[in-house]
Amino acid sequence: MIFYLEENRIFVLETENTHYVFGIDSAGYNRHLHWGAKCDPADYAFTEIGDENSNHSMLDEYRQELTPFGSTVYRTCDLKAQFADGCREVALRYTGYRLEDDTLRVAFADAYYPLQVRLGYRVYPGLDIIKRWVEVENTGSAPISFERLFSAGFSLPGMDPYTFENTNGAWGGEFLPCRTVLDGGNLVYESHRGASNHNQSPYFIAHRGATETRGAVYFGSLAYSGNFKVIAGRDLYGITRVSLGMNDFDFSHTLEPGAHLETPPVYCGKTEGLGEMSRQMNRFCLEHLLPSRFRAETLPVLYNSWEATEFNVNVADQTRLAEIAAGIGVELFVMDDGWFGARNNDRAGLGDWFVNPAKFPGGLDELIGNVNALGMDFGLWVEPEMVNVNSHLYQAHPDWTIEIPGKPHAEGRNQRILDLTRREVQDYIIETMTNVFSSAEISYVKWDMNRTFTDYYSGALPPERQGEVAHRYVLGLYRCMRELTARFPDILFEGCSAGGNRFDLGILSYFPQIWASDDTDALCRAEIQTGYSYGYPMSVVSAHVSACPNHQTLRVTPLETRFAVAAFGICGYECNFCDLSREDFAAVKAQIALYKQWREVLQKGRFYRGRTF
Repeated sequence: MIFYLEENRIFVLETENTHYVFGIDSAGYNRHLHWGAKCDPADYAFTEIGDENSNHSMLDEYRQELTPFGSTVYRTCDLKAQFADGCREVALRYTGYRLEDDTLRVAFADAYYPLQVRLGYRVYPGLDIIKRWVEVENTGSAPISFERLFSAGFSLPGMDPYTFENTNGAWGGEFLPCRTVLDGGNLVYESHRGASNHNQSPYFIAHRGATETRGAVYFGSLAYSGNFKVIAGRDLYGITRVSLGMNDFDFSHTLEPGAHLETPPVYCGKTEGLGEMSRQMNRFCLEHLLPSRFRAETLPVLYNSWEATEFNVNVADQTRLAEIAAGIGVELFVMDDGWFGARNNDRAGLGDWFVNPAKFPGGLDELIGNVNALGMDFGLWVEPEMVNVNSHLYQAHPDWTIEIPGKPHAEGRNQRILDLTRREVQDYIIETMTNVFSSAEISYVKWDMNRTFTDYYSGALPPERQGEVAHRYVLGLYRCMRELTARFPDILFEGCSAGGNRFDLGILSYFPQIWASDDTDALCRAEIQTGYSYGYPMSVVSAHVSACPNHQTLRVTPLETRFAVAAFGICGYECNFCDLSREDFAAVKAQIALYKQWREVLQKGRFYRGRTF
C-alpha cells in the first residue's frame, strides 16, 4: 500500500516487509528519508541543514529521489536537459501528486521553463518489490533536448561502504560474477553495444557482507533491452548513491512541444539475504512480468537441430531427427537456421523470409506434418532485425540499414542491422513475421539477434538527432514484439542475442524464456546459470544438453553431468541424435522422463543456492 502524510508532505510505500519513504521539504525539493524496516510514520521527518561554506552546499548533501543537473549540485545527476535558449540547468519544484490504488505519481515543474516531470512508483501486494520510473512532458512551444534521462536514483542507508555485485562477462561467458567494494569515487556498469548484457548487466546489487540468508541487500534492475548505465558513488560524507537508466553515451532525445516520454522502469527492493532477493525477483517475474499466457505453464522439453545439421536442412534429415526425438520423449522439435532464402551459410539470406524452395519444395507443411504426426509441436528460428547484403531485401532497400553514408561499414557476422527507428521497417518485420508464423502450425519461435551495434546512424533522422538512434531502435523493437505477441499469443517465443546479450526484464515482458549462452559446456554453464539465478527465475533460462567434446571448449563431460546442469532451467537437447549409441539413447530417454516428473518444481519452485562459485 501507499499512503501520504499530508501534514509534513511525506509518502510511505509499504511493501510486505519494508517501508520506502520520501517526501517534499519546505523548499519544494524531493528528499529521500528511509528504505528498510517498517517504522512508525510519525518518526519520519526532514533534517534541515545549511550550506557549510562556498564549497560544500546543502543541496549537494541531500539524499534525493531524482537529482537534476544544475544549481549547487555537483554529484552525479539523473536528468539533464537543454532548453531553446541553450540553458541546461533544471530547477524542479513540487506541484502535487496522484495516488491510484498501488500506483503513485509525484509531479514537479521547472521553475523557469515549460518542463513537467513526474516520478512514478508502484508496489505489489505480498512482495518487497517497488517499480520506479520517470515521466517528462514538454508544455511549451519549443523543443527540449535531453542529454541524460535516467529512470531512478537511490540513496542507500548508512555511512559504511557497500559491496556492489554485477557481471563481467562476454560472448560464451555471460553473467560471470563481479564484486567490488566501493569506498570512494564512482563505479560504473554500462553497455554501448545496443543490447543489455554480454559484458555488464543493467542492475545493481548492494550489501555489506551479506550471505545467502543474512544481511541487508538492496537491488534494482532496469527493464530495458538497449544501452544502459548504472553509476554508484560514495562521497566524502559516506553517502552511497546509485543512479540507473538509459545510457547517456551517444544519447540525446528531443521532446517536441506537447510531447511526453516515459523512461524504462526499474524494479527494486530490499531483502534479508541474497537468497531472498533472488526469490523475490523470481516470484515477481512469474506473477507480474512474464506474458500472462505462460506465467503458470510449465514449458516443454525441446530439441534444436543446429548442432546436427547447421544450415544443411531438408525434409528427410529433419524428419529423421524428429523421429528419434519423439522416441526419446521430446515435446517440441525446433528447426534452426538455414530454412529460408539463399541461406546456405551466414553470408546470405537474412531479410528474405520465404521458404527455400530447393530445400523444401512443398513449403514447411510436409515437415511440420511429420513432426505433428509424431506427437510433437514444431518450432522455427528467425533473426528479423538483421539483413545480409546478399539478399533481395537489401538490394531493394539499402537505405533500411543502420550505417553511416559514405563510410565503410563495420561488418559483424556478415550481416547488418535493420533500422528499426523507421516505421516502415517495423511494419516490414511485423508483416513478414506474421506471414511466416501464420503459414503453418508453428508453436515456438527462437528470435535471434547475432551482432552488436556499430555505425550508429539513421537516414530517417536529421543530423542533430542522431543521438536518438539507440533508444528509438529499442522502442521500434518493442513495437514489433508487442504487435507479434498480441497476434500470436499462443506461440512460445524464446529470446536470443548471440547467447545472453539481451537477457533483461524488458525482453522478458514479451518472451517467457531466453537462451542463456552459446557456451553449452556443463562446467561453464553451471557458473553462467548461477549468475542468472540472482535476478531471474529458472523457468526463463534456456539450457541444452549438447555434443561432447563440447563445441566451444572441447571439454569432455559425462552425459549425466550435462543433463544435471541443463535440468536447472528449461531443459532441451541440441546434440546430433543420429549419433547416439544405444546406451545414450536409453540414458537420454530416462533423463527426459525424470525431468518431466520434476519440472514443475525445477521451473516454478522456490530456488535456493547452495555452494556458490
